[in-house]
Order: sequence, then structure tokens, then C-alpha cells
Amino acid sequence: MMISYDVLLKQLEQHVLQAKNAVHEQEMREHLSAVRALCDVVLTAQSKPQIAALPQVMTPQTTAQATPLQENGANGDSLFDF
Repeated sequence: MMISYDVLLKQLEQHVLQAKNAVHEQEMREHLSAVRALCDVVLTAQSKPQIAALPQVMTPQTTAQATPLQENGANGDSLFDF
């Protein structure tokens, strides 16, 4: 899932405004950490192209036509014939 730059930029703007309006230093630092994290997301997404991993489907290998086992005491073709 790709997040658009507009959404990230709006989040950045919100955190910058909240950091400017913060009363306590700790609150300001929290918002600045959020800004850093959002910037890291944008920069990481640009530098590393995302390759979608497609699940590999295992196809059963076909074997040669099986020949039924012939036993001397067997009564028929059914599994339940003894």
C-alpha cells in the first residue's frame, strides 16, 4: 500500500504546527520526532523501490500413469476388496 505524498505532507504540517504551539519541551520533541519519522518514510520509499512479492504457486508435478499393483490374493480393483 503506497501512501501519497500529499497525505504525508499534511501530517508533517500538522506536527510542525503542533511543535510550534507546544507548551512543554517534551511535547515539542515528540512532534519533532514524528516529523523525523515521516521524513524517513518518504526518503526510504524513494531510495528503495518497492518490489511486490508475488506468491509463488506450486504446481503439482505430473507423474507417469500409475499401473495398479497386481497381487495374487486380491479380489478386485477396489481398495476395500481383500
